[in-house]
Parts: sequence; structure tokens; C-alpha cells
Amino acid sequence: MRVGLFEDACWEVLLPFTRTRPIWRIWWGMDTLAAKWNRYYGYEVLGYLPARSYLWQLYPPVSPPGPITWINARLLPHTPDLSRWLTTIEPDKLYCVKEGIPVALRTQKALTPSPTEEPTTPPWKEPFKTAEVPQELELYWLRHPTDLFQHTGNILAADWLHWKAPRSPLPPSLSVRGKDNLYLHPTARVGFACIDAEQGPVWIGPHAEIQDGCLLQHTNAIGPHTTLLLGAKIRTHNSIGPWCKIGGEVGQSTFLGYSNKAHEGFVGHSVIAEWCNIGAGSNTSNLKNTYGTVRLYNPSTQQVEDTGLQFCGLLMGDYARCGIQTPFTTGCMVDLFANVVSTTFTPKYIPPFTWSEGQKWSKDKMLIAAQRMKMRRGLHLSDAEAALLQELWEMLNSNPIPEQNA
Repeated sequence: MRVGLFEDACWEVLLPFTRTRPIWRIWWGMDTLAAKWNRYYGYEVLGYLPARSYLWQLYPPVSPPGPITWINARLLPHTPDLSRWLTTIEPDKLYCVKEGIPVALRTQKALTPSPTEEPTTPPWKEPFKTAEVPQELELYWLRHPTDLFQHTGNILAADWLHWKAPRSPLPPSLSVRGKDNLYLHPTARVGFACIDAEQGPVWIGPHAEIQDGCLLQHTNAIGPHTTLLLGAKIRTHNSIGPWCKIGGEVGQSTFLGYSNKAHEGFVGHSVIAEWCNIGAGSNTSNLKNTYGTVRLYNPSTQQVEDTGLQFCGLLMGDYARCGIQTPFTTGCMVDLFANVVSTTFTPKYIPPFTWSEGQKWSKDKMLIAAQRMKMRRGLHLSDAEAALLQELWEMLNSNPIPEQNA
């Protein structure tokens, strides 16, 4: 089946991780959300419609001529029932859930992209008749940024079920329990390490490296070109994307890719975006002293809200970083390109492009820093990436958001 992925205006619920990318570009588990539709069900993913026009310079809309089935990018391909239902939907009819959120549409022609303004408005200009999704069809959505660590076990279980590639023989230097639950890519390198995969899968991707002394528990994905550094302690339920360097202790956390936590310190129940750096000895608090539920800042409402979760650590947006020995308060959000230097517990929310308290990155220095980060990985900040960062700098600094300490 030929499919396309679209965003509705609810992309805001996944901030700060959707500031610089469409939802389908999020790496979670063994690949991106877009790649799962092809790997699970053999769909040919051809179309992409971001809801925000400012992303179009880097992620232009792609709307091929039909027939093509459009799927909401927040929808997870968890169940065969969903795949079967998608093959039965009628042409030129927009299927929505009871609350009006669009789910899927099959169209015979290319769509004309249009940025969305309302949560129930898809990113195309053409109106379509609507129909309700059958109530017995169980849908799994990305609804909160905390889902990206809260439901990693579910996404890894689904990824593992649909992973078919041949695995490499295990080297004699590796101590393993649960060998049948371990996938080691033929190009991956593993030193004298211990892996316990008895209770869930461990996936080690292309060109990944597991250095000597690493302890790796079950239900983990280690992305392409990612390195687990000497003596790293990787607890359960982690998704570590491509090109990361990870040391110290990590538990139930998601790294989207290209980010470093190279030293000792603990990151737990957290989500770290791309191009982040966590200074040596920094720690996240993921449990309140009262054992109560954690409150987290919501950038779309600009309010601190109850997550309903007992465990919630750090949510760090793209290009953010912190100095050594930074103690992150329970349920802390660090937004795009924020710089954190603190010897006391951080505020609940640190706004985008913060340099220090009361100071912002200048546009020129921000772009220079971004280029330097890319150069460390042998990459170049493209004109489109630079234009996107400049537009976000202007957009987010025109209405400054104060730090939140509640």
C-alpha cells in the first residue's frame, strides 16, 4: 500500500521535540516512526505533510498523486487490526475519532498543502466528507512528550516482533543471558561486556560499539554508530538513537540521536533530543521526595501541569546543553538551544535560546555554535537548517517565555 504521513495541529503536545522536526522524523526504538510503517507492514511511505510552514524549508511537503492512504503521524503502527482497517477505508473520506482528531484518508489525487490552525484541521486545503473510526478499533497515539520514555517497552516489543534481519555471531568476549533475545548487527563491535536479555529484547544496531565493562540490561535499543563508553550502566527500557555517546547510568530514557552523555551521572525517565550535551557528573531527579505525581511545564499552554506520573526526569530539546555537576529538578524541561549552568536545582522550565539567567543567545553566536556541533561529527550546518534555526530564534524571542520554578 502507498501511504503518506501528515501532522495535525496537535504536534504541539510533543514539544519541545517537534520544534525542529516533523513527528515522523522522531527516532524511537530501532528506527524512526516513519520507517516503522514500511518495516511492520511493507507500506511504501511516499508522502509527507508537515503542519507547520516554517518546517517546509527543511522538510518540504511531498504529496504524490493517488491512490495514497494518508495516516496521522501521531498514530503508532502497533496492531495488525489497524493495518487491516486501513485497507478497507473508502476513498475521499476523512476518518476521525469521536473527538474530531483526523486519523486517515485515502485520496485519488495529490493534496495541496496548507498549514493547520486548529487541532482538528489537517494540513491540506481540500475539504472531505468525514466518517467516524469504528469504536472497536484500538488506536495507540503519541499524546504527551513523556510517552517517549513511558511507552518505550511497548515500542521495543513491537519493533522486535517485526525485526527480520540476520544477526551476527556473538563474540567470546561477551557475557550474555537470554541469547535468543539479543540482536547484534554484523558491523557492531562489542568488548568485554555483560548483557542480560532474559526478560526482554536487546537490539544493537549497525556500527554501534559496546566498550569494555558495560552492563546492559533487557529491553534496550542501541542505535547505529552509537557508543556505550567504558563501564556504562544501562538499565532497562532505553531507546538510544544514532550517533550518541553514552556513559554513566541511564534508565528508561530516550535519546533521539547525535547527543552525548559521556561521563558519570544519572539520567532516568528522560527524553534527550538531538545535538545535546550533558556535562560530567550531572544528574536528573526523577522521583519527588513526597513520592507524589510530577508536574511538568507544557509549552503549548505555558502552564505547569500534573503528568500523573510518579517518575519523570528531564525533557531536553535540540541543541541544549548543561555544565558539569548540573542537578536537574524532578520534571524539568529544557527547551531548544538552552544553556544550563547551575550548582543548585534547576527551574522547572528553561526557555528556548537561554544563555544564562536573564540572557539569550545572540543569533550569530547561536549559528556558530550549531555549526561547531555539526563539525564535531563531520557534518555541515546546511543553509536550510540555519534558516530554520534563525526563524525559530526570531519567532520564540519575539514573545519571551519566563523560567518556571513552580
